Amino acid sequence: MDTQVLSRDLVEKAESLQAKVSFSEDLYAECLSISNLSKEERKENSSRLIVARNKLKEEYASLKVSLKESIKNDVTSATNAHLERVKAIEEEHKKSLQSIEDKFNSLSADEQASKLKQDERMDAIKGANIVEKRSKIKEENAYDLEVKDIKNETSLLHKDYCTLLRLVNGRVSFLEEIVKAPFIDFTATFSFKKAIKNKQMWTSLTPLLMLILVIAAFYISKAFTGYAGSLLDVINNGVFIAIAATGAVYIYSSGSFDMSLGPASLMCATIGAIVYNSSSNVFLALISAVGLGIVLGLVNAFLARVLDLPVMVMTLTMMNILTAVQTVILQTQGNELQVHEGLPNETIVYAIYLVTFFLLCWSIFNYTKIGRRNKFIGSNQTAAKFSGVSLMKTGLISFAISGVGIGLAGFLFASYRSGSSFSTGTLLDTIGLNVVIAIVFGGMTTSGGPRSRVSAAIIGAFFAVFLDEFFKSINMADARYMAKGLVFLAVSFFNMYSMRPKGMLAR
Repeated sequence: MDTQVLSRDLVEKAESLQAKVSFSEDLYAECLSISNLSKEERKENSSRLIVARNKLKEEYASLKVSLKESIKNDVTSATNAHLERVKAIEEEHKKSLQSIEDKFNSLSADEQASKLKQDERMDAIKGANIVEKRSKIKEENAYDLEVKDIKNETSLLHKDYCTLLRLVNGRVSFLEEIVKAPFIDFTATFSFKKAIKNKQMWTSLTPLLMLILVIAAFYISKAFTGYAGSLLDVINNGVFIAIAATGAVYIYSSGSFDMSLGPASLMCATIGAIVYNSSSNVFLALISAVGLGIVLGLVNAFLARVLDLPVMVMTLTMMNILTAVQTVILQTQGNELQVHEGLPNETIVYAIYLVTFFLLCWSIFNYTKIGRRNKFIGSNQTAAKFSGVSLMKTGLISFAISGVGIGLAGFLFASYRSGSSFSTGTLLDTIGLNVVIAIVFGGMTTSGGPRSRVSAAIIGAFFAVFLDEFFKSINMADARYMAKGLVFLAVSFFNMYSMRPKGMLAR
């Protein structure tokens, strides 16, 4: 088979082919010719298209085999060259150490006994060790990039194949370009050995592994003790906390916090329920609860950012005010608010709300300026301010998004109580503390910064509720508070330790 490098002069309509080994020039010319055919001509020449696709598939399979062997040889050559360079660095380090020792030994006995000369010798040795370590790190990084470029040829060949296939078919191939391409890109450069040694990856996965562990412990204890707790209730409680915590990530990522989330969400639940009772309109109840949540969030933002009140004072004040207002409203309802039937109270509905809100918050946090600015403020508020970041504008947006989470959590709780009643002393009363616990359990720090992520809210929320249920299942419900405290301290210490400065040698 002719596998000569394709002439770049033929590239007229398609992207330039990038792989080192490329398809035959005749095949590419045929693909370009087919791309010029109209829809009617394509139908008339369907057998020609089939022949071109088959030949393209055969050449691609053949090129993959030859490329695999070529990559293997290139990686071996790169590895050997890398080992030689590392050996040269080590030899140079030995020479440097020997030079230091020779210089020290050339001194007189009195000079060698001098503390100044001994300190100079030790400093010189430390300097040589640092130079060697930095050189090895630089060489290791260069080797990793070289190997990645070599292995990336598999992805480039597949992209060339997709380019030609697109010319023949006249459209994007869903299987090859949408499904296979990302998988090939991943597997081409993935190294299981490096992944196992990746400390940062394991640090990021720790909260998820803890969640899996506590869920497994819950199911095992439930099987042995016959605990009759409803799994759906556990999931529902997790959803309420997770939604509130997802919105609150925007506040905590900027280094702020809000302890009034509990009374605020309960207030939203109350107003949403009252609106539904009077109108029997689910959408109106949802809008009322979410709208009130946004208003309460903006009030907190105004107090914290515009009036510049201490966050601790502001949140505690709002917490007391909302609790008092909530008490007055419930007194007008006979100290208990009866929620009429008709609100959606199925777990699958709550899950849809959670997934939708999470995806929205995740997209905004990771792909807009809002998330970047929040993390910048949490990392260094003074630097962010002098870099042109508006603390007031960012704070208003963050508290407003948190308000949406508060309103949704309140509305879903009211839906959960549809056909029954609620007052104070519910899960929502302690949701502010649970949000803090959830965010820390999820791997974030309460001071915010670059390690903030929305997924921490989901993982932490369900970890907290499943931990509670685990202790209930073993008849040690009171011990769950102590367990939460200990885990909270352990995770906080771990986060502080993992974020400590690594020095100049950090990769």
